[in-house]
Amino acid sequence: MKQILSVILFYCTSLGFLKAQNPLLDSLIHKINDLSTKSPSIQRDTNIILSLSLLTERSFNPGDDRKQFFLDSLKRFTQRTNWPKGFGLYERALGKQNDVKGNYTEALNHYTNAIQLLKKAGGDPFELAYAYVLAAFVLNNNELTNKCLELLNEALPYAKATKNRNNLCWIYDFLGDYNYYESFGIRNYNKALFYYKEVEKNIPYTTSPTLKADNPHGLANVYMKLGDEKKANEYRNKALAMAQKFNNRVVIFATYADLADIYEQRKAYDKAIEYRKASLDYAQRSGWKEMQSRAENYIYQTYKHAGDYENALKYYELHKAHEDSLGRFSVQKAYAELQTKYEAEKQHLRITDLENEKLLQTRNFLIGLSILGVLLTGFIFWSNRRLTAKNDQLKAKNKEIEEALLKGQTIERKRVASELHDNLNTKIAALRWRLEALDTSKYPDADQKIHAGILQTLEDVYADIRLISHNLLPPELETHGLVVALQTLTEKLNVNNKTYFHLVTDGMTQRLNPKTEYQLYSIALELVNNVLKHAQAQQVWISISQNDELINLTVSDDGVGMPDTEKTTGVGHRNISARVEELNGKWQIESKPTIGTKVMIEVPVV
Repeated sequence: MKQILSVILFYCTSLGFLKAQNPLLDSLIHKINDLSTKSPSIQRDTNIILSLSLLTERSFNPGDDRKQFFLDSLKRFTQRTNWPKGFGLYERALGKQNDVKGNYTEALNHYTNAIQLLKKAGGDPFELAYAYVLAAFVLNNNELTNKCLELLNEALPYAKATKNRNNLCWIYDFLGDYNYYESFGIRNYNKALFYYKEVEKNIPYTTSPTLKADNPHGLANVYMKLGDEKKANEYRNKALAMAQKFNNRVVIFATYADLADIYEQRKAYDKAIEYRKASLDYAQRSGWKEMQSRAENYIYQTYKHAGDYENALKYYELHKAHEDSLGRFSVQKAYAELQTKYEAEKQHLRITDLENEKLLQTRNFLIGLSILGVLLTGFIFWSNRRLTAKNDQLKAKNKEIEEALLKGQTIERKRVASELHDNLNTKIAALRWRLEALDTSKYPDADQKIHAGILQTLEDVYADIRLISHNLLPPELETHGLVVALQTLTEKLNVNNKTYFHLVTDGMTQRLNPKTEYQLYSIALELVNNVLKHAQAQQVWISISQNDELINLTVSDDGVGMPDTEKTTGVGHRNISARVEELNGKWQIESKPTIGTKVMIEVPVV
C-alpha cells in the first residue's frame, strides 16, 4: 500500500504536477499527500480512494494529461484495499473515460455496472445518484430522452438524501435544459427559469465547479429568451469568469456558442462565425467528442445561413464523421439489451424465490420424517406437481410475452413502412415534379447539369425509400411465409438487373415461426445488398433447406470475392452476426478472389 502511494506522489511531484495547473486537481493531490502521511487504517485508505475517484473523474473534463495515470492508480489502490465501494467508483470512472471519448456503448455498460456494484456495497446515495445521472446523460446524448428522464427520476430520491446537492442540481439543470432547448420540443422558458433558479438556490451546498459555471450559463440563455438582455449579459459574464477560473472548457464552449446564436439571429455572420470558431476551439480542447460534434454542426449551420457553402460543407463533413464514430444506434441497442437482461434477472429471481420457498418447506417436513414419513412423501409428490404446474405457467407466460413483443414489432414495422411510402415518398415525388416543372432552357450548362443531377438523386432516393419500406415487412413474408417472400424478392431483383438471382428450396413444406422467418429474410436481404454493392457477380444462388433439426440458408455468387480484412468487419457483418446469434445459430464465409463468395447460415428448428 505504501509503495502505491509513493509511486503516485513521486509521479505527480517529479513531473511538476503539484504546480498550479488546475486548482481543483491540485487541491485533491495535496489531500492525497496529506492522507498518505497518516498511519494506515480503513478510514485513511477509503478516503484516499474517494479522493482518487474524484481526482480521476475531474481530470477527464479538462482533458488533463494525467487522467490515465490517475485512473490506473485508482484501479491499483482499489484492488489492493479490496473495498467493494471502490470497485463501483472505478467502474464509474471507466464510464466517464469512455463517455468523454464518445464510446457511448462502453460508457453505458460501465455506468450500469457501477450502479449495481454501488448498490451491493451499501448504496451510498451520493455516489449512486451520480452514477445514475451520468448514465442518464449518455442516454440523452443518444436520442433516448424519455429513458434519460426515467433514470433521473430513479436518481432523485438518492440525490435528495444527501447534504451535497451536486446531483440534485444536475437533475434540476437537465430539467431546465429540457424545457429550454428547441431540440426537446418543449420551449417552456418560464418553467426552464424555475428549474435553473432551483439550481442557483442550491449552489451554496454543492462542490462541483462545473455547476457553478454552468448554472449562470443556463440562466443567461433563458433571460435572453424572456427579453431581459441586461440580466442575460450579467449571468453570461459570470459563467465565463467561473469557467475560466476552473479551466472548464465545456462551459466556455457552450457560452461562446450562445453568443454566436445571438449574432446569427441578428445576421451579423462575421461576428457569429468568430464565436463559432472560438467555441469549436474549446470543444476540441476539452477532448469531448460529443462537444466537438455539436460545435462542428453549429458552425456548419452558421456558414450555411451566411451563404458560404464551401465552408459549410467542410464542417458538415467533420460533423458527420464525428457522428458516425459516436455509434448512437449501438447505444440504443445496448440499452435495450440491458433492459432485457434486467427483466430476465427479475424473472430468474422470482423462480429462485419459488424454489427456495419449496426447499424451506421440504426441510421443515424432513425434520419430522420418522413420524410423518407417509404424509411427507405425499406432500412432496403434491408439491412437485404444483411446482411443475407453476413452471408450465411461467413458460406459457414467457411464450405470450414473446408473441406480444413480435406482434408489437410487426405493427411498428408496418407503421414505419407506411410512413416512408405514403408520407415521405409522396413529398419527394412532389418535390421532383416541381423541379421538373422548372424551365431550365435559359440556365447555364453547369446549372442544367446540377438540375439534372438533383432530379436523378431524387429519383434514386424515391426508389431507395420504396425498397426500404417494402423490405421492412414484405406483405408476402407475413401472409405466405419465407419461401414466397424470397421468391418475390428474386423476381424483383431479376427485373432490369445485370446480376441474375436463383432461388433453390428443399424440405420447406411448412412455415417457420414468425421470428425465425423475419430474421432469416433480413439476413438474406443483407447478403443480397452486399452482393449488389461489392461482388460484381453475374449469377447469385439463394438456397434454403430444412430437416428435422436445422434450417440452412446459403447465399453464393461468382463475383470478385472478398478480401480477408472485410470478412469480420463492417456494419453488415455485425448485423448478420447479431441476427444469427439471436436465433442460436452459426455462420461462416468462404471466399476466393475471382471465384466468388459463399455465406452459410445454420440455425436450429424451434
